[in-house]
Parts: sequence; C-alpha cells; structure tokens
Amino acid sequence: MKKLFALFLMISMLVFTSYAQTDCNPATITKVEREGTGNRINWTLPPSGEEVAISQNEDSKGTAYGSSHRSLGVYHRFTPEHLTSVNDGLLTQIIFVPSYDSPQTEPGHTYTVQIYQGGFWGEEGNRDPGTIITSQELNNENLLFNEENTITLVTPVTIDATQELWIGYYCTIIDPVEGVPKWPVGCDDGPKNDGFGNICFIRDQWYIISEISSSFHKNWVIKGIVKTIDEVTVNIVFNNEIIETNISGTTFLHSNPVGEEHCYELEVNCLEGGVSPLSNRECIPGVGIIDNEKMNITIYPNPAKNELKIENGEWRIKNVEIYDVYGRMLKAESRRQKAEGTMVVDISNLTAGIYFVKIYSETGITIKKVIIEN
Repeated sequence: MKKLFALFLMISMLVFTSYAQTDCNPATITKVEREGTGNRINWTLPPSGEEVAISQNEDSKGTAYGSSHRSLGVYHRFTPEHLTSVNDGLLTQIIFVPSYDSPQTEPGHTYTVQIYQGGFWGEEGNRDPGTIITSQELNNENLLFNEENTITLVTPVTIDATQELWIGYYCTIIDPVEGVPKWPVGCDDGPKNDGFGNICFIRDQWYIISEISSSFHKNWVIKGIVKTIDEVTVNIVFNNEIIETNISGTTFLHSNPVGEEHCYELEVNCLEGGVSPLSNRECIPGVGIIDNEKMNITIYPNPAKNELKIENGEWRIKNVEIYDVYGRMLKAESRRQKAEGTMVVDISNLTAGIYFVKIYSETGITIKKVIIEN
C-alpha cells in the first residue's frame, strides 16, 4: 500500500509540474466584434522582451541649439521600415537633453513631450506628423539641464510599424529678451540625418533644420525606449473551452461561432513552458439563435434521439451543419438544391447535450437550438 501511495504521489507531482504556470503575464483582449459570419478577437501581448532604444542621432551630446523664436518643436521621425524590429512593443520612455546657456542665467522656457503617429513627409509645405497621441507637460524643477533626462510616459504608446512615428518635444517661452538667442535644445556632434534626426516645427511649419540654418549639420538628442514583445503565441478559449492553440500575432477570426453568448479568453504560451493566467473575459451576444419566421423552417423532434427532421416549407434547404456549444462543427450534410419537403439528419452518433443546427436555404441562414437525448 505504501508503494502504491508513493507511486500515486509521484504521478500527481508530474501532472502538476507539466501544467504549472510560470512567470508569464497574461494578454489583454481589447475588442471582440462581429465580422461576417464570425467573430474577430483582438488583443495586446504583455511586454516581455528586452528594452530597445530607437533614435535618429549619434549617442554623444555636443552642443545646444540657439533659437530666437518664442517656440520651437524638435522631433525624430521613424518610418515603418525603422519600426519593424520593435512592432507591437511599448514606447515607455523618452530621453532628451534640456538646455540653456549664456546669456541665460536660468531656463525660462518650458517643455512638453509629444508623440505623433500616422504622418508623412514630402516637400516643404507638404509635411504632416499625423495624429498627436501623447502630450505630456514637464516641470523644470524635475529636470537636469545640459544632460540626458529620462521621462517615463504616463501612457505608454504601442508601436505600430504600419505607420510613421514622430517623437520629440515642444519648447515655449524661449525668448523673454527680444532678439537674444536662447539655447533650449541639446544636439549631437553630427553628421546630420536629414528628414529623420533634425526635424523642427517653427512658425507653424515643419522643416529640416538645415533648411533654416544651412550651417547646421547636427541632430537633436532624442531617444525612445521601447519594451519589445517576445514572439509568444496564445490559445483561444471560447465559452470556457480551448478551440485554437499556438496562434501568433494579435488578432484571430473565429468562424461560424454558435451559442446564445460568445465569450472569449486567452492563454499566453510562456517561453519557458506552461501558460499564463487567463486574460480578461470579453463576451458578445450570439446571433441567429431566434427562429427566423420568414424562412418558415421547423425542426423536430426537440428533444431528439436518433434523427432530426427539418421541414423547409416553401424554401429549399441547401446545407445543414450541427455545432456543439463550443462552436465546433460536428456534422455537415447537403442536399440537392431543388429538393423539397422534409430533410432527415442522422444524429445517432452524437452524445446527449445542447446543439445548434445551422440551416442554409435559398433565402438565407437560420440557427436553431436543439437538445439531443440518448
């Protein structure tokens, strides 16, 4: 008996270990919506990779840039090609160099971190940063001037490599003394990276800084810190049962779901084994469960045992499919398009439970709920 108990304990430990969760954060379902005859599930994955710096300038900081304008915005521009390696990652921090220099004795200007998505770059006068998605005002008392400052974004930004990303900051109240240049922006030692590392916004226009000052051959010191996403996969849980495994990416179309309510959760397959805790649960109402009176289709007996009979009235039935409550198709039958009268479907191989019968006719589709008894 002791040997049997010890063997049982060892087996139990092995089973527990094989399904143990590791240190792996869950995904987040952002949206579930109808798409055609299916449901589209969209999600975000937890940041789980390394931190990567994105920048269009050299690492070294050389000088500050002088401006005699009341306001000045400086930005780095990234095209989709620049963002491929960090796609779906989270931009969590911005690094820049606030500055002031003689004749200033203290910084009178202020800073606001700004991030745009979806812009484009053309000839002068045909440039647009897209939609501003972050505008975070900074307090000079919290900044260290003439050196790099790391600013944590209140709301991290998901990198979308299908569109441009512009990151930078906007300075205001630069020139309290008329005609005297101030030095609000830190620069590198060059060489300039035209159209990417030296974009500025002055006088309500977007410029390459060398278009304003031909002798200026540098870039702004700006970096973004992106928390990248490891290439993990997820398992799709529909109405409390896994229906798909090892799905990559961040979207999935669940075709032809059935049931009065469609509820989804996700498991992340951890890189070191096991799965994450379940994600948030998102539900939408099922469709097509109420009988379509216009189609005049009846199904009987209900409950049924060995066969179902479908009366199609004046509408010709083309196909019949039977699904379980988890959306799995268990049976499909078709008949000649011109066949009329009663259609008989053999269900003797189905176990007792609730099922959904999807009926395709020449006028449309209806779904009816049936109970099968043994």
